[in-house]
Amino acid sequence: MPLPVFSDAWASACAEVINRSSGYRAAAATWEGALILLMTPDKVPGEERRVFLDLWHGDCRSARAATLDDDATARYVLAGTVSSWHLVLTGRTAPLLAIMTGKLRLAKGSLAELVPYTAAAKELVTAASMIEAVFPGME
Repeated sequence: MPLPVFSDAWASACAEVINRSSGYRAAAATWEGALILLMTPDKVPGEERRVFLDLWHGDCRSARAATLDDDATARYVLAGTVSSWHLVLTGRTAPLLAIMTGKLRLAKGSLAELVPYTAAAKELVTAASMIEAVFPGME
């Protein structure tokens, strides 16, 4: 059964897949820091969805629906619309390309710090794309 993307259940499933990925573990061996993924509606106002991923040296120590309080502890916030995240999480657009073309924006953190982790981002997205998900407005 598909999980609502960026929900608590989706985040938990994502953590499980990430932690089973040897590719992610190797690519993110020196990564340190929590990340918030933020999804906003495409056109009409609606509820944003946020996921908090505590990533540390190739492991996902925790993953859950994020709260506004998590902004203080997250090193990075990556934001985009439902359709932009759909492109990224289905493998149609690479995460760094999505940032460079404005489909996703780095709302917090340094792009220069992320560039060395392009392979880790790709592995993270590959893991997340393994979760059968439903996107709001695309049901």
